[in-house]
Amino acid sequence: MGTSTFAALGGMGLFAILIMIVVGIALGALVLAVSFRLVVGFMPSYLRALGAVVLTYVGVFVVTLILGMVVHSSVLSLIVTFLVGAVVVNYLLLAADGSQIGFGKACVVELVNMVIGIVLALIIGFIFAMVFGAALFGLH
Repeated sequence: MGTSTFAALGGMGLFAILIMIVVGIALGALVLAVSFRLVVGFMPSYLRALGAVVLTYVGVFVVTLILGMVVHSSVLSLIVTFLVGAVVVNYLLLAADGSQIGFGKACVVELVNMVIGIVLALIIGFIFAMVFGAALFGLH
């Protein structure tokens, strides 16, 4: 009795999802640090940005889970992501003097973060489409 083909494919798929989550969090922390630098003029430590990204993901998951029981909307999910991210940025990423940057600047940081993230996602998606599209066209 060996491992079935479907079990092996499922395990490889789960491993790929795990790698994408880890790379996404690491890249998200780098983008958040750059966004903070662009808006505030001070580069936070990478570990604080990493913690902010992880805490934002956890907070968004919890709030979306609660709101998802009532209403299902992608626009609402985007708004929740924006607001939770701004709150986390305001509390975790401090200015150069150690004070909070304020909710207004945190909203601007989160807006720049989301714009850079969307542009990066489009670029990465285009690259993957080109690579896998070329691979699929080579099969015919």
